[in-house]
Amino acid sequence: MGQARVARAADGAEGGAAAAESLFQEARKLTEAKRYGEACPKFLASHKLAPAVGTLLNLADCYEKNGQLASAWSRFHEAIALAQHLGRSDREKTAKERADKLEPRLLRLTITSEEPTVDVTLDGNALDPAVLGTALPVDPGKHTVEASTKGKKPFSTTIDVSERSKSSAVEIPRLEVDESAKADMAKPPADYAPAETTTSDGKPQRILGLVAIGAGVVGLGVGGYFGLRTNSKWSEAQEHCKGVDCDATGVDLAQVAKNDGTISTIAFIAGGALAVGGLVLVLTAPNKSSSSTGASTANTASVNVGVGPGSVLVGGRF
Repeated sequence: MGQARVARAADGAEGGAAAAESLFQEARKLTEAKRYGEACPKFLASHKLAPAVGTLLNLADCYEKNGQLASAWSRFHEAIALAQHLGRSDREKTAKERADKLEPRLLRLTITSEEPTVDVTLDGNALDPAVLGTALPVDPGKHTVEASTKGKKPFSTTIDVSERSKSSAVEIPRLEVDESAKADMAKPPADYAPAETTTSDGKPQRILGLVAIGAGVVGLGVGGYFGLRTNSKWSEAQEHCKGVDCDATGVDLAQVAKNDGTISTIAFIAGGALAVGGLVLVLTAPNKSSSSTGASTANTASVNVGVGPGSVLVGGRF
């Protein structure tokens, strides 16, 4: 790769060129000193800052010398694609020749799965499901295969790929059901609090019922008062009338009697309703000993209210 730097300069890398060039030069010095483990990351960093075919070729060459044949093969193919894009047929040819020479030496790992739907990673990198069953080029050394799916225990294994076995394989078995995950899914959220069920002793309801009865009694009293007043005013009006003819005083007294009668009726209706409603509340209030009895009573209680001139009739079943 003695011509690599010149070719790289001809590619005209832009953006971050100064840093990329500095990294490139440092990586070349490390390569000359055969410190490939330190040189390769610097070639990679230089390429990320300023992508160039020359840098890719040097990176691939560094990987090959460091024994990372799969990484080298992958970078040579990346260089082929970039050279085609840039119209650099010479670099494309060089990269292809190097890749073709490497291919027979590649170590491969085949991953298969008995689990139909599973997420698989190789050394932490997610694999497309279509890759399963395909012999993947890998660098020599230890590789970790992990598999997971919802509701099942994850699978993980580490395989040591070496020159002794050109092709290695990992088979992912059917994953075991994760009972703890099922239990966690069945648990309510941490902030969930069930509604507290309290049994009332009926005291608030009875108090409300007694207040309603008291208000109803007052209403009935008002109705009774205006009912008596209506009869009195009507009697007075009759003294100023002869048949249907009344003097001015008789007309006024008749109007007052009419108004008092309306007030009496309204007061009787309101008072009767309040009194009956209060009575129902008192009778249906639950007791401390049995709240169900009160509920049953509440469901069966019925009330009938009848209002007449100067009177209220109450009937029902409790």
